[in-house]
Amino acid sequence: MQPTKLHGMIEVDRPSRMAQLTLPHFKTSASPERTIRRPIHYLGSKLRLVDEILAWIDELAPLNDLDRPAPACDLFAGSGAVTGALAAHRPVVSVDVQEYSRVLCSALLRPASVASDFAERLSDGLESCPLHARLSDAITPLIQHEDWCIAEASDGNPEPLCHLLERGSIVAANRDGIAAMPTSLASAMKTTCSKLIQTGLMHSADSVVSRYYGGLYFGYKQSLALDVILASIAKEPASHRDTLKAATLSTASEIVNTVGKQFAQPIRPRGKDGRPKPGLWTRVKRDRSLDVLRIFIEWSRRFATAPSARTTSEALCKDYLEFLTDWKDPISIFYADPPYTRDHYSRFYHVLETLCLRDSPDISTSNIGAGQRLSRGMYRAQRHQSPFCIQSKAPKAFAELFAHTRWFDAPLIVSYSPFDAASRARPRLMSIDQLVNLARSYYSDVSVESAGRVAHSKLNRKNLNVTTTDNAELFIICRP
Repeated sequence: MQPTKLHGMIEVDRPSRMAQLTLPHFKTSASPERTIRRPIHYLGSKLRLVDEILAWIDELAPLNDLDRPAPACDLFAGSGAVTGALAAHRPVVSVDVQEYSRVLCSALLRPASVASDFAERLSDGLESCPLHARLSDAITPLIQHEDWCIAEASDGNPEPLCHLLERGSIVAANRDGIAAMPTSLASAMKTTCSKLIQTGLMHSADSVVSRYYGGLYFGYKQSLALDVILASIAKEPASHRDTLKAATLSTASEIVNTVGKQFAQPIRPRGKDGRPKPGLWTRVKRDRSLDVLRIFIEWSRRFATAPSARTTSEALCKDYLEFLTDWKDPISIFYADPPYTRDHYSRFYHVLETLCLRDSPDISTSNIGAGQRLSRGMYRAQRHQSPFCIQSKAPKAFAELFAHTRWFDAPLIVSYSPFDAASRARPRLMSIDQLVNLARSYYSDVSVESAGRVAHSKLNRKNLNVTTTDNAELFIICRP
C-alpha cells in the first residue's frame, strides 16, 4: 500500500517499483559478536539500547532464513552503535549527513585488515617523516609554552594555563591578533605563526588539527601527531582510508581534554566568578600526557581485527531526505534517531568532521564587546543545521520522515525521549502525542513502547543535564 495525502500532510508521489535488491548469499547462523561497540564518546549514543532495538527489529522484520533479505536502514547513524550491531547478522544501510559518521560506520562494516600494519609502519618512521620535522619545528614554541603553563599551574599559578586554554588556537590568533594575550603566550604564538608561514603550513591541510584545535581540545604535541597521522593516511589506498581515519577519530575521542570527552565545547578553565577552577592542571596534564601514537596503534589493531559485515552493507553520507528520495531498492525496516531538541548535533562533533575532511573551514563568530571574535569552540560556519532542531521546521521534517519511509512499505522505529519539566532537560520541539498523531497520518498501526530505564549522557551545564527516569527513552513503532 502506498501512502496518500491526508489532512494536508505530505504526499510522496513515486512510481511503483518491483525490482528487488540483489544481495550475496546470506545466512543468519553463528554471527560473530562485534568487537567495537563504542568507537567514540558520543552524546546521545544508543549503545545502551542496542539489545532492545535489535529485538524490535527482529520482531518487526524477521529474517525467516531468507537468503537475500533487504537491508535494514540506520537513518541517523551517528557513531554507528546500531549499525555495527545490526551488521553482525543482517545487511544494513547506514545513513548520516556528516562525514565522520560515514567514516566510522564504513570502518565498522568493512574494516581494512591492513590498519595495524600501517600503524606499525608509521610508528617506525614517524621521527624521520619530513612533515613531522617541519611541523614539529613550527609548533615547538607552543609545546614548550604549554609545558611551562602546566608546571606553573602545579606550583600554584594557574593563570598562564587559563589563558592558553582560552586563547590557544593558532587560527584564532592569526585572525583576531595576539595583542590581548599575555606576553609569554603571545611570543610563542608569534614565533609559531611565523614558522608556519615560512614552511607553507599556515593554510595547509597538513596542519589543520594543530592550527584549529591545538591548545583548546588537544595538547599541541598531540595535535601535531594527529596531523601527521592524517597526512599519512591520505597517501594510503582509498580502500584503507576509512578504517585508518576511524582509528584516528577513536584516538581523538580518547585523548580530548574536555569534560566527558565530548567535542561540544573546550574545557572552561574558570568558574563564574572568573577564578581558575581548582585542580585544573591535573586534568589538563592527565589528558595531554596521553600518547597519541600508542593509542592510535591500539585502535588500529582493534579495527583491523574486527569482524567484517557478512553481507553487502553500505555507509552513506547523505541527508535523510536525500537518501529516502534517491534510494530505489527495498528496505526491510527503518530505525530513526533524529534530534528532537534545538541542539544541533553538528556542533557537538565539528572537530571530528574537520579531522575527516581536513578542509580548513571558516569558523563562526561571536560578538565580544564592540567587535567579533571566532567562536570559543571553533565551530564550523557551514556546519549542518538540522530542520529537526528548528521549531518552525521540525513538524515538516517529521512529516517528511514518516511520508518517505512509509513509501517503502516497511516498519519504522523512531527513538524518542519524552520531556520531563521537573528535570530541567532541554524542551522537545514536538510532544510525543504530536509525533504519534502525525505518524498515524501515514502508518496504519502506531504504538509507543518503553525502552526501559535509560540515562542519557550529560553536557557540562547543569541546566542541560537529563535526569534518569523510568521512561527516559521511548520507541514509536510504526507498522505499514
